[in-house]
Amino acid sequence: MLRTVIIDDDQLARKILHRIVSQNFPELDLVGEAENVEQGLRLINEVDPDLVFLDIEMPDGTGFDLIDQLLEVDFRLVFVTSYNDYAITAFKYSAFDYILKPVLPENVKSTVKRILQSAGIKHKEEFASLKSQIERAEDQLGVTIALPEMNGFAIIKVKDILRCEGERNYTRVFYKDGSSVLISRTLLEFDQLLVPHGFFRIHRSHLVNLSCISRYVKTDGGMVEMNDKSQLKVSPKFKDNLLHLLLHNKL
Repeated sequence: MLRTVIIDDDQLARKILHRIVSQNFPELDLVGEAENVEQGLRLINEVDPDLVFLDIEMPDGTGFDLIDQLLEVDFRLVFVTSYNDYAITAFKYSAFDYILKPVLPENVKSTVKRILQSAGIKHKEEFASLKSQIERAEDQLGVTIALPEMNGFAIIKVKDILRCEGERNYTRVFYKDGSSVLISRTLLEFDQLLVPHGFFRIHRSHLVNLSCISRYVKTDGGMVEMNDKSQLKVSPKFKDNLLHLLLHNKL
């Protein structure tokens, strides 16, 4: 029996994994679940699992952050991820197992069968190698999004976006090169699209690239200055979370 845990902030993903595993693999003993890095770290140390299903993006950090905090990694690992194709290629290249969200039964069954057929153990050094490969892939290729234009759409690298400003049912996208464009999408849509890639909503009208903030100013309840010298008001609603991200370098 492989002692198994699921660590994922997505409740539906956890429920699906639990159901598929419990119904199809008596070899796996589900001994616990967690919904963030802190809980996951505590759970792993408590139950000493043989197999871990681990999400990458969670509210208090990443699956890699969790791995970095472990003194020893002596379990099989399955990443549960929403990363797109270039990152998945990095997973395959390092011979790690993964399940791509949304979680589908056939993908879970295929992955678990591969694990049951292999006896190897992944060590911490290999996790570090995989992490560096994904970071290199992100740097070389960059995450892209499609933005609508009058006669089609443009493919834009997310890292080239400085900030977004809501204008009713439109959003003005400001680029690092100083140009801007008005897009017929709401700021909420951009929020959902860009937050997983290092952006943060500082105000109901402003979504910013965290890596492009040059300073925080206490004036008028809180302002951020961007790399282009523009100053944007920070809403009290978002202030504490923003300061936590900036002061703890969670960019």
